[in-house]
Amino acid sequence: MPITNYPDYMQPAGKAGQISSYQDYLADTYAVETTVPFGAAVQLNATGTAIKPIATGGTVIGIALAQNIHDWVEKKDDQNYPVGEPAAIVKRGRIFVVAGGDVINGQAVKVDPATKKFTVDGEIAINGAVFKANASANQLVEIEINLP
Repeated sequence: MPITNYPDYMQPAGKAGQISSYQDYLADTYAVETTVPFGAAVQLNATGTAIKPIATGGTVIGIALAQNIHDWVEKKDDQNYPVGEPAAIVKRGRIFVVAGGDVINGQAVKVDPATKKFTVDGEIAINGAVFKANASANQLVEIEINLP
């Protein structure tokens, strides 16, 4: 029997970087050059060997996936990938992020490198990404991302 109502089987949105449905998603692993918060848009460093949070002029390669080991096993609430650790970066799928202003379902996603939040009028476009719900500033909102 197919799952038709995801909230019956998944935890509600609790933090940025949390996967929002059981639909397929694709994540790559990268080394962390600068601390990366869960749910942050990231870019490659100058040598292409590690990642860091998006900065002015950068190109988004994905969104940092939240890891529950910090909450349940290590009893930490740091909500980030520390320098030198491997990070899972979602390139395709649905994920929760923090809205930087009012957004509407279906609008194209951009990110503001200064606030690191996701908006419709940010400086850096995330090609192939759309908002999948309405939200106001500083609320969690679901986006669908589809990067190569």
